[in-house]
Order: sequence, then C-alpha cells, then structure tokens
Amino acid sequence: MVERTLESLASFVRDLGSACSVIRLSGDLLLAGSHEGLLLCWGAVDGDERWRVEVEGPISDLALDGGRVYATASASLHAVDAASGELLWSRELEGASDYVQAWNGVVWATSSVYELEVADFVESTIWRFDEGGKEQERWVMAERPWHLGLHEDGGILLGLGRPRCGYLRIRQGEQAEHFELGSASPVTCGVCGSEDRFLLGHADGTISTTGSTETTDNLCDSLVTAITAGPIGWISGHDDGTIGSLAASHQVEGAIDAVASLGSDAWASSWTGTKSSLTILTESVTNIAHDSRLRQMHSMNEVLALGDDLGKVFIVESEVVTRRLSDEEESSPENFRNSELRARLRMLRNR
Repeated sequence: MVERTLESLASFVRDLGSACSVIRLSGDLLLAGSHEGLLLCWGAVDGDERWRVEVEGPISDLALDGGRVYATASASLHAVDAASGELLWSRELEGASDYVQAWNGVVWATSSVYELEVADFVESTIWRFDEGGKEQERWVMAERPWHLGLHEDGGILLGLGRPRCGYLRIRQGEQAEHFELGSASPVTCGVCGSEDRFLLGHADGTISTTGSTETTDNLCDSLVTAITAGPIGWISGHDDGTIGSLAASHQVEGAIDAVASLGSDAWASSWTGTKSSLTILTESVTNIAHDSRLRQMHSMNEVLALGDDLGKVFIVESEVVTRRLSDEEESSPENFRNSELRARLRMLRNR
C-alpha cells in the first residue's frame, strides 16, 4: 500500500516559521497566525504572499469585517488593513486575549485571567469596540468562555466553563443573559451552525444545539475537543479519539485536535503525545501520518487549510485530493517514486 503524505495531497505548502496558532480562509485570502506573533496573508488560490505583520504573540484568533482583519494576540487586540497589511490600531486588553468576532463595524473580543494558585481561570472580560478601536462597552464575569459566536441579531453567544456553564447572550447596551443547557457539563468548544443555531461541545462528551429548539446529543462520554458544521452536518472530535456525527462514528489512536469538512468528507487530526495523524473519512477511511502536530484546520467551500506545530501551512482542494487518493497508478513502486518526486518539486516551487 502506498504511504500517503499531506504534502502529496496539498495544492501548496507555506511556512510561518513557528507553530501555527490560528488559520482562516476568507474569500481569496488565506490568513495564518503563529505562536511567535507573525500574521501572514497569502492568496488562497495562487499562494502568493500578500503581506505580513509582526506583533507580540501568540496570535489566538482572527476575524474579518469591512476590509479589516482583527487579531487577538498575547494581551492585545489588533486591527490590520486586509488589502495592504497596514497595522491600523492596537488595544491592550486585561489578561490574555482569547477570541474575536466582528460584524458591520462592531468588534467583540474576550480576554481572561488565569490564577496559578488555583490553577484555573478566575475572571473574563467581554469587550465591544467600534471599527476605529474605541471601547464602547465591557462585561466582566467569573467564567472563561470557550466559544464566541456572532448571533443573527447583532449580539454574541458565549459557551461557558465553570462555575455556571451553559451560555450567555449579550446584545449592545444590555446586560448579559445566562441560559442553561440540557447538559450541565462545562462547554469546551463551539461553532455556529446555521442562522441562530449554535453547536456547543461539553466536557462530558455531549453536543448541545441552541436556537428556537434546544437538543442534546450523547455521542460518547469523552470530552469534546473540536466541533465543526458543514454540508454533511456537524462533526465532533473527542479526547478518546472518537470522530463522529449523528450518522456514524469512527475511533483513532490519540486525542482529536481539529475537525473539518471538505466537500462530503470529514477530516480530523489526532495526537498521541508522540505521533500525529490525519484521518479522512469518505466511503472508506484514509489515515495519513504527519511529522508534526496538526492543531489548526479551517474549510471554506471546497478548500481546506491546515497548520502544524512546525509552522507549515497546507492548502488542499476537494477535487485534487479526490483525484490523488484514487490515482491507482501510484500503486506501483515506480509510480510511487514519481509521485514523491512531484511532491518534492511542488515543495521547491512553493518555497
């Protein structure tokens, strides 16, 4: 059997120089932030570098709105011109910056304070800025949010850890409103599904759906480490290596770091503590070993971006991956050597 590599499936590969901490696809842009604080922008189709900005890292989250890129990094929030890469403004937050979302000129960010003596987060702040960086409002709470999503009414939804768990709804000019979920377990991750529906993963392995009707699904008892929503429905990843949806589940060695949908396929990266793997679930299962931990994934349409701890950024396209995975010619040793040569040539061209 031919040993596949991520490089052989990728349309192009780029290098951040240090561990990739966040990755985003938006329109014709590919954005990636590093642990050291480098924010790089490439063309999502051609892979050409558009611009780069260096701030104090790590970069934790990215959002795009109105021709601007907003980045939370270290203890700050930054605004960057999406076309030129010019750093427009920076604002210091209290504690470590976590998430950022932006819509229609309104910028939301969260920051949290970790107390070493109690080994837990003791306070978080939700910030609202205008597009010029002027602070409009702030809310302080005891929990750390583990998901920040935009609501269709212009407000935000936050999935909470202990002590309250559940979620918060916040609108401009209003007090935060707390809601309980079907599971009282802490929220560990989340994603916006469709319209006003959010999917929230819990420490007890359940998946909660918010909206006009709220449901809770029990796929397994292991902590939800990642969740995504796509054309094939939601996909969850768990600490025990379970990759699942309402339709089916599959288990791999190690814990799941990230999940994504690419066309009708589910992709998941896992880490055993010493070994990194990528699993592609189609009508069959494809397992690909990788030389570094793959913590970051983001898909848009038929394109998937991945980032690893060595700082490598990969773009894979659904049609290309399908063709290469089904290429029976690579089954012979000679054709496999040719495939390796083509992959190396691609790597050289992409440097």
